[in-house]
Order: sequence, then C-alpha cells, then structure tokens
Amino acid sequence: MQNVIISGNLAKDCEVVSGKEGNEFIRFDVAVNDGRDKEEKPTYYTCRMKKTGVAEYLKKGRFVTVMGSLKVAVVNKDDKTFVNLDVWVMNLDLAPVPKEN
Repeated sequence: MQNVIISGNLAKDCEVVSGKEGNEFIRFDVAVNDGRDKEEKPTYYTCRMKKTGVAEYLKKGRFVTVMGSLKVAVVNKDDKTFVNLDVWVMNLDLAPVPKEN
C-alpha cells in the first residue's frame, strides 16, 4: 500500500456516487500544483471516501489536504495513454473558508 498526503484545490464540486453493492461514497478531484512553474499544469487526483456529512462542504475551489492510499492505473483510450491517480481517503482536512464582509 502506498500512502500519500496531497494538498490542493477542488477542481469541481464533489459527487455522491453509488457503488456496485449499493453503498454510497463521495468522489472529488483535487488539483495539485507544485508552485515551481506558473505555466505548469496541475496534477489531478481522483479521491473517494465513504459518504459522510462532509459532502456539502466540498465545493469547487475549496483548499483541502487529503491523506490516503494511492492507486495508479494506466488506461489506453482512443489511441492515447492516460495515467489515473486514485486516492482512497483515510483523512480529510478542510481549510477554513474566509468570511465574506
């Protein structure tokens, strides 16, 4: 098992998804930028976790830190090769949202 800690912004609002056995979980994408090059494109991680009351707070742009188990998969589609970075979340920290004046 490969454990990772990633910090970044949510690329879109989270989704509540039903698994094969009918159990629900949350799926969200985290965009991680290493900050060295402003022209660099972020690395995206697809994160999944058991459905909890946190889903309503996982909105696009929210800064999060995720700790979990990493799974890397190579996918060939339409003569192109993609690498999927999937994280099964064990711990999720939400950064405070600034109050609007």
